[in-house]
Amino acid sequence: MWSPSIQRIIITTVILLFLINFFFLKRSLKPSSKGTRDLEDVEIFNFIEEINNLWFDEGEEKRYELYRNIPAGSAVSSKLAAIDASKTAICETDTFIGQQVLCSFEEKRDEETSCDSDSLQHYSDFDDFERENELDSNFTNWTILFARRDPIERFIDHLWIIVEDRPCFQCRLDLRCYLNNVYSVLDNLRITKAKPTDEQLKYVPQHWFCQLETKKERFQIIDYSLFVDPKDSENSAKLKKIPDADEIFAENRSSYEKIRKFYTVFLHSRPDVLDLFVKTYYWDYLMLKMPLPEPKVAEVRDYKEGWH
Repeated sequence: MWSPSIQRIIITTVILLFLINFFFLKRSLKPSSKGTRDLEDVEIFNFIEEINNLWFDEGEEKRYELYRNIPAGSAVSSKLAAIDASKTAICETDTFIGQQVLCSFEEKRDEETSCDSDSLQHYSDFDDFERENELDSNFTNWTILFARRDPIERFIDHLWIIVEDRPCFQCRLDLRCYLNNVYSVLDNLRITKAKPTDEQLKYVPQHWFCQLETKKERFQIIDYSLFVDPKDSENSAKLKKIPDADEIFAENRSSYEKIRKFYTVFLHSRPDVLDLFVKTYYWDYLMLKMPLPEPKVAEVRDYKEGWH
């Protein structure tokens, strides 16, 4: 028989070996922080594929049946940007979007006019805007724009920006995990009426901005996609079709585009995830007059080669 001291040494050694093996095995299954930023790294594609399964197990489609639509009515930023010369203003759901849309309007009005951030006037809210321009509550003679974005496109763009820089909710590249947490955060913000952080403003519903629920009749709703590529405005104006699973791996698409298209396919092919997404952004679709997304079965199962 071994002495108690030797037994303790053996037990301690076994435990240490197990922990070391577990730690390195766990790391090997996940892309490194450095790798997360390298969209050409095959490990990233494989990891996304592994944790975002396009096909669900029986019963998973009922996962979110007890969840409800996040009610309308919450309010966040009411910042406006404007160009006095054209009497045009826009709700600033995003500073870059506001500048891009307003400058496009201004340049169409006068092709010889150059427009940049210095051309815009900024207002903290509607009261500030009305007071500074001596307007009535109907904003007479002014055009007030609201640039709507496709909720799925906006959500996925933000998800990817976050995971490139740092883990968010500790979800890494797991879209369903991320959506679960976003739903909880938004529901809590609505209940507590807490002020969202700058990070949270990126994924709060669009109708929370600029008191859209009560002032929607004052806004002219436009598609932001019209201003993404001015050279192709006719195609941009159309609602983006749901890509087929095999289409996302076309050779002429960038790695980022492949990943973004994969997430789009994932959302549409998973009834459980799409159900939660609609419950999260239901009022965006209604107030901004966009059709609700529909499920679509992914037709291609053997797609792994396309990631490489």
